[in-house]
Amino acid sequence: MTQGAFGIIQNTDKEVLLVLRRDYPLWDLPGGTLKTGELPAECVCREIREETGLAVVVKYLVGTYVRRRHKDRQYIFSVTNQGRPMTFDNSETKKIAYFAIDQLPKNMVPLRSHQIKDASFGLRHIHQTQKENWGLFQFERLLRWAVNCFR
Repeated sequence: MTQGAFGIIQNTDKEVLLVLRRDYPLWDLPGGTLKTGELPAECVCREIREETGLAVVVKYLVGTYVRRRHKDRQYIFSVTNQGRPMTFDNSETKKIAYFAIDQLPKNMVPLRSHQIKDASFGLRHIHQTQKENWGLFQFERLLRWAVNCFR
């Protein structure tokens, strides 16, 4: 099972920071895959720094989301920026932008809007096994295959 940690960063207008990925044309929360022996809270801070240049501190765990069909566990944290400026000169991030919660982009990683809304409601330490659409799962597999073929 893969494990990832992602952070919800809000500005003073309560907009959420998203990154446009380079590998797939999708907006996502900043974050990524845990390294061996790494705790989810350590991972989210490292990944956010790598993708955005921001230094963050974890406020709390919003929840753990399991996608059995994908064999994937995602830890979603609410985090606070410690004032470091944003930079994204790296191979993972194409663009960074803040979005209002009610105006999230349509081309987002599946389930992210649900996770962002959970955080906006102030939910903490929830554990959810996500219901997954079999057709969407097959489409995602095909998309990953196509992207890898044309690299």
